[in-house]
Amino acid sequence: MNNTKTAPYVLWSFYDKINVQHRYILSLCIQYGWSKLHKVTGQEVADLGALDKWLRGTHKSGQSPIKKPLQDMDHKELSKVISALESMTLKKHSNA
Repeated sequence: MNNTKTAPYVLWSFYDKINVQHRYILSLCIQYGWSKLHKVTGQEVADLGALDKWLRGTHKSGQSPIKKPLQDMDHKELSKVISALESMTLKKHSNA
């Protein structure tokens, strides 16, 4: 049996710190307001829980155009996610 589904308890927002697109997505999350203080460093970091919900399509502010874990997305799919987050961020800040 070939089970390619991600376990439901695994965050879809797990990222590769070397991947430039993943790092930009985290930056966009912070710009959008999905952030929290890191317990150890006190630095503002992306809220992976909020990103996870958005990627799964269960976040109150909408859903990702690609519903799969970041680690499973190719370059083109990540570009679509980036475009959606950029649009959300721009819209949020233009209404402020």
